[in-house]
Amino acid sequence: MIECVNVKKDFSTDKNVQHVLKGIDLTIEQGDFITIMGKSGSGKTSFLNCISLLTDVTEGQILVDGRSIDTKNRKEIEQIRQDYIGLVFQNSNLIPCLSPIENLIIAIHENLSYAKKKSRAMEMLERVGLTSKHNHKTPTLSGGEMQRVAIARALINNPKMILCDEPTGALDAATGKSIMDFLLEVSTSYNSALVIVTHDHSIGSLGKRQYLMNEGLLNEI
Repeated sequence: MIECVNVKKDFSTDKNVQHVLKGIDLTIEQGDFITIMGKSGSGKTSFLNCISLLTDVTEGQILVDGRSIDTKNRKEIEQIRQDYIGLVFQNSNLIPCLSPIENLIIAIHENLSYAKKKSRAMEMLERVGLTSKHNHKTPTLSGGEMQRVAIARALINNPKMILCDEPTGALDAATGKSIMDFLLEVSTSYNSALVIVTHDHSIGSLGKRQYLMNEGLLNEI
């Protein structure tokens, strides 16, 4: 589905060039569950940003279904992200002035009527157990509830891949476990690939394929 071939990423300043990713190869197939562990500054978030096409690569290729993607072609990138990728971050990144259902409705890419978008959003909120709070003010939700809304938003367009950057990092242990269990459940039911970047070994050890990022290099463990 998505393949990274010798992916390199540099960040330049006036004084030097920082080689953040130093030639990474990884293939992600539909239904995969991959965890990427590493300490802060190891390059794991930069790699996730490359996979999710949020940033371009310095060298190497990102292939989608065997087709090489020009990571500087923003129109092409936006279409691929809509079709393939759902994102979950450490902080939910919900729009605080919107209710949970409104946060989902505006995330729907298809050209549907408002009624159909609302129906889909309600179905997704039912899936995450939050229909009773669909019109609540988002800041009144608990951290776990906001993260469930964020997961629902990531799934609202039926992506082939869910990419998560420290999805439980801002939660207590019990809520974090609940969110992880839920992520595994929904990714399995949707047959979506699940890729989780984490510094938490207890989460990283759950992956069917586990990797360690160290100084810009990715190794399977």
